Amino acid sequence: MTHFRKTASAIAMTLALVAPMAQAQDFSTSDLEVSLDFPQPWPLENLIEDGKLIIATTGKTAGETFIGENGELQGARIDLWTKMAEDLGLEPEFVRVDWAGVMPGLAANRFDLGCEGASWNNDRLTSNDFFLTRPVKVAIHVAVVKKDSDYDSLDDLAGVKIGGVKGEMELKHLVEATGHAEEDALGLPGVTESRLALMNGQIDAYGTGLHAATALLESEGGDQFKILSTPTSVGVGGFCVNAREPDLLTAVNFLLAKYRTDGTIRELNDKWGLPDTSDMLSVVGY
Repeated sequence: MTHFRKTASAIAMTLALVAPMAQAQDFSTSDLEVSLDFPQPWPLENLIEDGKLIIATTGKTAGETFIGENGELQGARIDLWTKMAEDLGLEPEFVRVDWAGVMPGLAANRFDLGCEGASWNNDRLTSNDFFLTRPVKVAIHVAVVKKDSDYDSLDDLAGVKIGGVKGEMELKHLVEATGHAEEDALGLPGVTESRLALMNGQIDAYGTGLHAATALLESEGGDQFKILSTPTSVGVGGFCVNAREPDLLTAVNFLLAKYRTDGTIRELNDKWGLPDTSDMLSVVGY
């Protein structure tokens, strides 16, 4: 009798375990909505000025951050940073500065956030002057030349005059891809100056990102230029955060993940006519 009771008890326990497992096999996660809750306002202790998010931007990249006809900053990055500040419970304050002054300005504690999409590299990832956020885009670097030129490939650019934005990785990668000496490349303050240098013959090609190059071709007079089909490099680019503000880095990384998954970044890229590389980030685990 005792043996029977033990056996019956064991069977009952087994059935109790198997029944939920059988039900779980019929459970579907495909229609579930995942919620990413976050504190509003986000507690941030190290901002340069309480209640504000001070952002450095060049205002010189068509589609991303530029001065509109109304004299105000606009573009996909301006919209994204404005939304980010709102979600953090902060007021955005934009400071225009040439690219060469963005990272030094972060190091000097002038800005909380900057960089429209700084390419990752070893020096930047290990810098003590700022943090790099998770990627916001796949950074595809290309060479732009005049449409009526004889340059159709990177090999054709050996020995010609090249240039780009001073201190940017786009110029560095063009130098490396074409075998030039770095000191022979013309460093310019921004993409506007690079375009003018190409038009007036100061340079024969300039290195830039695909976002900026596409915007250039779609702008007035853009039919004078062409993009060489082989990229000079392909990597990822993110924003730069003041190194004194690790709490802001955590918040920005969280929101960038949210904006990518909920389609915000894609919508803003589409709104401003930028090529969207959001889906490509999954290739590198983001």
